[in-house]
Amino acid sequence: MYDALVRVNRNLAGRAGKKAIVVFTDGSDNQSVLTAETAIARARQAAAPIYTIAQGSALRDSGLLDQLARISKSTGGLPFAIHEPAEILHVFDSVSRDLTHGYLFTFQPPADQSGGWHKIKVTLSAPRGRTVRAREGYSLE
Repeated sequence: MYDALVRVNRNLAGRAGKKAIVVFTDGSDNQSVLTAETAIARARQAAAPIYTIAQGSALRDSGLLDQLARISKSTGGLPFAIHEPAEILHVFDSVSRDLTHGYLFTFQPPADQSGGWHKIKVTLSAPRGRTVRAREGYSLE
């Protein structure tokens, strides 16, 4: 799973337009060369939110559920867990709504800022019941 996630991020990097990645899993990764931490670090640098969907035996692995949540949250996506096939409709409705109602904010980092990972925090001055979900940062590499 982790190797595939890194590959998909790399393949999408050169493509124009809005992108999103949906990951389905029924259990922990058992064949990847890359670690979860490497996949998370590379996913954080990508511009595509990752939506993870755990099902089957994955639902009994709290460590995996935590990793999936970290992947999703670090990229501005959402984690989901489904117990019945019928729940997938709700998941895709949520993803569709999320992608449709998102905003794009841009900024220019200072010219003297060094490379590497830089954390960001987006807040609302008057939230009025709204929440912000965004990538955790950006890379200048």
